Amino acid sequence: MDTTDIITATEATEATATDVTGAAGTGAAATDATEAAGISAEAIGEKICQIIGDELDTPAAGLTPDQHFRSLPNVDSMRVLQIVLNTEKAFDIEIEDEVTFRVQTIGEFQGVVEGLCRQKTSA
Repeated sequence: MDTTDIITATEATEATATDVTGAAGTGAAATDATEAAGISAEAIGEKICQIIGDELDTPAAGLTPDQHFRSLPNVDSMRVLQIVLNTEKAFDIEIEDEVTFRVQTIGEFQGVVEGLCRQKTSA
């Protein structure tokens, strides 16, 4: 990956994070585009909730897109970073550090992952 690719990936990730925040934290804009690219937003959301649930020892079924990471049980900064690493591995993506620290809810995080998956699919 050269410098141009890194800048493009960063810009796309930042744009996705902005889209997610602008869509009332639901990731609606990213979801439509991701599904058009052939990736199920529902499957991404389920996998993210599974990763979060496994890391925090909490049932994935009880997690919702509007939940803030800081309000989750057993959460601390190291566990959030582990969630990010496990998500990157699961979807074969790279989440920029700046975006990681800006995302506040599960839905925003899902929107970022959807955007990066969409970008990977179109590349």
